[in-house]
Amino acid sequence: MRKRYESANKPSQCPKCGSERVARILYGEPIGSESLMADLKAGRIVLGGCCITGDDPIWQCLSCETEIYKI
Repeated sequence: MRKRYESANKPSQCPKCGSERVARILYGEPIGSESLMADLKAGRIVLGGCCITGDDPIWQCLSCETEIYKI
């Protein structure tokens, strides 16, 4: 069973590996734009897909892919 990590705000570092590379997860089918591509390339966001359950992580570590849920 995987451990569930939770935070009230965007963490400054990953609770599992300590990396500071934590990005917001964007759900749905985003329209491609220059700003979206820049955010993806810079690691500010990652794409989370279009299936939303209501209990989905909000952030993801770019180093170890740990998902972090909002409390």
